[in-house]
Amino acid sequence: MKLNQNLLADIFQDGMVFPRNKDFKVGGYIEPKQKVEVSFNQHTYFAMSDENGKWEIILPAVNEDLVQELTVKSNNKTQTISNLKFGRVYLLGGQSNIEYRLKDEKHYQGIVSKLKEMKYSNFYYYNVPQVDYLDPKTGEVRPKDLQVEHWHHINENNAGMVSAIGFYMMLALQESGIQEPIAVVDCFKGGTSASVWIKEADLARDADLKDAFLDKYHETIAGKSWEDFDRETKAYNLTVEKHNRDLAKYLKMHPDTSLSTAKNIVGHTPWPPPYRPDLYTRPSGLNETMLKQIEFGVFNQMVWYQGENDTDRAKYYDKLLPLLIHTWRQTLHDPSLPVKLIQLPGYADYPDNSGAEIRQTQLVVSRTVPQVDLVSFIDGGEEHNIHPTNKGTMGMRLGKIMAGDDYAGTPYVEKMDASSEGTKFRFVFKIARCQKLHLEKETYLKVKYFDKKVEQIKLNADNLQNNKLILELDDLPKEISYAYENYPHHIGLYNELNYPLSPFRVGFIKKVM
Repeated sequence: MKLNQNLLADIFQDGMVFPRNKDFKVGGYIEPKQKVEVSFNQHTYFAMSDENGKWEIILPAVNEDLVQELTVKSNNKTQTISNLKFGRVYLLGGQSNIEYRLKDEKHYQGIVSKLKEMKYSNFYYYNVPQVDYLDPKTGEVRPKDLQVEHWHHINENNAGMVSAIGFYMMLALQESGIQEPIAVVDCFKGGTSASVWIKEADLARDADLKDAFLDKYHETIAGKSWEDFDRETKAYNLTVEKHNRDLAKYLKMHPDTSLSTAKNIVGHTPWPPPYRPDLYTRPSGLNETMLKQIEFGVFNQMVWYQGENDTDRAKYYDKLLPLLIHTWRQTLHDPSLPVKLIQLPGYADYPDNSGAEIRQTQLVVSRTVPQVDLVSFIDGGEEHNIHPTNKGTMGMRLGKIMAGDDYAGTPYVEKMDASSEGTKFRFVFKIARCQKLHLEKETYLKVKYFDKKVEQIKLNADNLQNNKLILELDDLPKEISYAYENYPHHIGLYNELNYPLSPFRVGFIKKVM
């Protein structure tokens, strides 16, 4: 889909950044069965649009930044894009924490001052238009006032609208010594389940996902008119407004009460809105209206930061997350596209222990899906704020890892060896992406036993040996875990680069060892 009538898809515009040293594509939608001619770098390439009007051409890699223009001709129309750049291009996807804009970030004013001094003159971004709905009959786009986006060369006037995480990631990449242009393509929207970004056909192939997401959606909207949908939406909005008034009133009357306690008394913000066909949170909705806009894009790496909105159905995330990665790679025709998977930071107000469950799934997926690496933000959360305002530390960590100068991700438990001697049980956890494990602060392991006893074991230097975490117990445990809770208060295990160890949980069966 596209918002303009050009020969090229919307993402192809003046000032665009393409990956350097990697074959790349151009393409778009025109009339069916039309010849397309592309002139680039003193060569001419040809293609034909298919029965749906789709066309694309793969162009050979460019290893320098000298080619400035690309021209497309078809059916007496011509489009030229100029001021092209070749460097590193990263795709950022997910929900509100990756969407969180630099203008709202804690250190924004300091960044603006440095931008005025031209400190960061080689950063670029493109925000994929957040199309909620495309009417299949009329072609009308909602929201109706949505405008075509443009490529932005970051300066003090436009930096506020880039992803804060993305900006700090680019900053770390530059500080690592990368001198070529660095760009991010932002394809995200707050409040979204992973199911929103996955093809409907892919969801339908899994019985559990079909039942939990597609069938539930279609059953909910069946037989309703647009008047019904509008009435339900109005009632929902009134409920949200009342909740916000009640919460503000309670906090004013009880100024010493934490936000979490107040929410437990007044109630959490009602979410999600009632289903309707034009609501972006419908299953596969943004796959059709946002991901589709960048189907011709080529990227060096992808970052996925999401999961908050799936905590109410965490049991499905082990199917949703790998399916999402598959869907995006398939859409982009890049089956080995490297993915950095952001592990959720701590936040206390998820239901039950669902935040911990999502993180465990993220860890497992990073270990089982090829070319996927975990970058843990477990130490970057705020107890009762789901949107931490300091994105600098996390974005810089991500950028340092993406630069490729050290580990491909943050440390995790790679292997556990268990043994027994006499009445003692010994457990040795080998930590990957780590040469020297150390303690930053007071840290505990949680041990559950078969008799339902629970023990918090404080770690000290004796429990650490190079890249190993060692624990000795008097009884066989049922479970050993580290930071396996929504908001862990004792995050203290780090590798030699000060990257945090991923939370983990290991279970045991009761048998003679």
